[in-house]
Amino acid sequence: MVTRARATIAGLIAGPAALAVAGAFANGINLLMNLVLARVLDPAAYGAVVVQVSIFMVLSVVGNALLIAVVQKETAAYGDSRRDQWGWIRDLRRQCLFGVFVATVVALLICRPAALLLSYAHPLAVAEAVIGAAVWTLLCVERGVLQARGAYRRLAGNFVAEAAARVGLVVVFVVAGLGVNGAGLGLVLGVALGTDHARKGLAKVPRAVVAASQRAARSASLAATGPLAIPEAQILRRPGLLASTWVALGALVPLALLQNMDVVIVGWLDHDGAGAYAAIATACKVPVFIGLAVANFLLPEAARRRAEGRGATAALTVACGLVVAPGLALAAIGAVAAKPLLSLVFGEDLTGGASSLSILALGMTFLALTLMFATYLLGSAQRRVVLVLWVCAGVTAGAIGVADGDARRTALAMLGCQAVTAFAAGVLVHLVHRADARAAAASVSRRVSPVRLSGTAVERSLGPGSGRIQPDPGAGEVRSAGAC
Repeated sequence: MVTRARATIAGLIAGPAALAVAGAFANGINLLMNLVLARVLDPAAYGAVVVQVSIFMVLSVVGNALLIAVVQKETAAYGDSRRDQWGWIRDLRRQCLFGVFVATVVALLICRPAALLLSYAHPLAVAEAVIGAAVWTLLCVERGVLQARGAYRRLAGNFVAEAAARVGLVVVFVVAGLGVNGAGLGLVLGVALGTDHARKGLAKVPRAVVAASQRAARSASLAATGPLAIPEAQILRRPGLLASTWVALGALVPLALLQNMDVVIVGWLDHDGAGAYAAIATACKVPVFIGLAVANFLLPEAARRRAEGRGATAALTVACGLVVAPGLALAAIGAVAAKPLLSLVFGEDLTGGASSLSILALGMTFLALTLMFATYLLGSAQRRVVLVLWVCAGVTAGAIGVADGDARRTALAMLGCQAVTAFAAGVLVHLVHRADARAAAASVSRRVSPVRLSGTAVERSLGPGSGRIQPDPGAGEVRSAGAC
């Protein structure tokens, strides 16, 4: 029993730990990239690059929503032939590739009006952000299938390979003198190379082998723990790929806004202070970036365990711990050494927001928790989180606007709003667990058949299919449950 428990805990930690390490590495080289860019570019150009990345992050939610739908479809599918396993994936790849072509044409047409609307001096950089987000959908298809098949180590390797390619190309193009537009070009090409790496890794992970191992693990689990914890009535039927994408998109758009709109709004309201705020915003993204990596474990685990009638509370707990710890560590460092840290990483010109670093770090830690809760709810096919996230995103946007571009007031607004959002999402998780517990209790009670005994006999339960009635010692005659 102890050995089995240790193996279960090790299994829960191994997947998210590998992804968390890969996410931390990707975040580390992103910070290295920002260090180089902050020293090569002037503050205005550096702020423009951060805004470009923020636009890419907001638009990339389309690909992330598709990833969630791919995980749900691949988790629920049980085709055994090679055609069943790969046919729909090839069709989806072709559709996404056509989408990249359409997005490229549209981006080149609208980039100048969009840049004018945002008071942004680099129209081509806007187009590059749109094209990069379109290419991101291709990467998300490959990563979604890797997640669903439990290939977490290959997925972690892809995080490292994609981040290294993207950061390397961005730095090379910017140092070569291409400026903000060069950073966008490196972003597009880096994501494309990451897609190719993921596709080659996926070719080595057939679903048939993974599905067989999962069925064996499920059988062993049920033999050890008895009936399902969640009755089938509580396990929602998975919608189609398109419907799942729309639901996921409805949740991920406000999440992306919560993560990136502060930089965009501050840049809009205060051009001079945009670079300094962008520096602390980039540094404070550490728990969120780790959360984005760990979510690649939590999503398929929640979907798979829910489909099997088991809860995924342990996986959620591990995921939350992996994002809270670095967030609190960053907040502590920011409280005592924010200015030296920013000066070391970004240079003296971008330390103006140092006093707000620890505040914003706590806000981003709450956002990372919200991301974990939302991922868990989406994996469990719960839709109420969509409305909650949209309401909280709207309130947050208003609070940031009231801050009028001031770094400290913006950080305080982010902290308060992110804390409320995390609490609301946590309440939804609690309600799901409570509903599961009630449904499980009701399912057990329906399987109990009372036995009416005469004299001093007590009522006893008959298991399903039992054909014998055991009398109570000292009782008189025993009558069947249907006797008058």
